[in-house]
Amino acid sequence: MSGGQIYTLRIKLSDFINSPLEELVIEKINEANIHHSFKLQLWYNDEDLTPKDLKSFLEKYESLLKYKTTIKPNNDPNRSEFTWYNIIHKDDFEQEYPYRFQYKHEHEDREFGVIQGLEQFKQTLKFITSDKPTNQERPKRKQKRNDYED
Repeated sequence: MSGGQIYTLRIKLSDFINSPLEELVIEKINEANIHHSFKLQLWYNDEDLTPKDLKSFLEKYESLLKYKTTIKPNNDPNRSEFTWYNIIHKDDFEQEYPYRFQYKHEHEDREFGVIQGLEQFKQTLKFITSDKPTNQERPKRKQKRNDYED
């Protein structure tokens, strides 16, 4: 019940690439994608990754990332690429970047913040896309009246 909405998840690639939890991050992304499909936006700063790191990552996970994935070498806001859910470290936060929901973390080990953000993303996506109860299933609410008292 998404109403045609395109959901987009944005994560800083250099927050988890080459970390011991890199595979777990990819697993969490795939778990969320099982519930509802979304686009994945990965970004990094040029000084954070080498072309060799990027090539290795792409070769390793290309078959697992079975959805539209874009990788950008900067954090520049692009109004045409609206981000539905942004997972970001407080040091990388930029006020003008367009997003609907955001998980901002302060973890020194950034991959832990990414994993927690992915859990929150999955819960948010599940809540937004799940069927809502019909009026018949909702409990009837009765207004309490206290104007009869003396």
